[in-house]
Amino acid sequence: MYKILLVDDEQNVLNALKRELHDEYEVEAYTDPVMALQRCHEMQFDLVITDYQMPHMNGIEFLKQLEKLQPDVMRFILSGQADTRVLVHAINETHIYRFIDKPWDLTELAAKIAQALAYRKVLLENRQRPKAPAMAVIPGQLLPHSDRRYQILVVDDEPNVLNTISRDLSSRNTFGDLHMVLLQEADPLHPAPHMDLRFDIYTTTSPLEALDYTKHTACDVVIVDYLMPEMNGMQFLAEFRKQQPDAVCIMLSGHTDKKILTEAINRLEIFNFISKPWREYELKSAVTQAIIYKNMMLENRLFSKVVH
Repeated sequence: MYKILLVDDEQNVLNALKRELHDEYEVEAYTDPVMALQRCHEMQFDLVITDYQMPHMNGIEFLKQLEKLQPDVMRFILSGQADTRVLVHAINETHIYRFIDKPWDLTELAAKIAQALAYRKVLLENRQRPKAPAMAVIPGQLLPHSDRRYQILVVDDEPNVLNTISRDLSSRNTFGDLHMVLLQEADPLHPAPHMDLRFDIYTTTSPLEALDYTKHTACDVVIVDYLMPEMNGMQFLAEFRKQQPDAVCIMLSGHTDKKILTEAINRLEIFNFISKPWREYELKSAVTQAIIYKNMMLENRLFSKVVH
């Protein structure tokens, strides 16, 4: 059973999180980050959720110290007060995997934890495999080229949503630094040269048009709304998966529940779930992680073929 560490100076927050997680995970909770760090000398955790604002040590400082003890633990920051500046700082300083708002949505929290643990599994497989000369590829950058453009498909029945996503992903600020931070996390012993991410973005309000598009265009990442009139996101992804099983899928919605989300993760292998409205940085982080995740999976598969 996966082990999760919770750190928050408010006992009621810890109690609420424990109630929601104890059925599926082994959970330990601390109101004192110093005591939590002491425990980390004795116990290895798979994932940690820490508050940002704590009286004696904030969440970023806690995670910086934790990273020295347990570099492979997946890191979440929980806060109702952080802004974009804090998010950027947290990503750069502590390699956090997700940022969770207070009050949190139970469905979204469950999805983020499941996705983080799946990402960690692939990351560890990628990092721990031998680096043979025949496999001289950069972690997270399978067959990299400076002119490589990743194909992003976005499907949503609201044109304003399509325009916003296209604008957010076309903006060059922060992508390069974010990409390098996440690549370094994937393999700290094999630093990659600086390579910015570049996208070709295809948007459509029609799931049927999108399926036709994917018959002749290989996609790296698909972002799809859950509620659409022609076909909901689950139905679309079920058809899409038959054509392109290696694409990484992100579901976007303001209307879903835990049952739907659990099915999306388990049956359709949704990599990430983004609630509407989203932060620009949240979207960029999700897409960057999705691309690195896909490349690591392909590298692991290629290595498996080579050794067997």
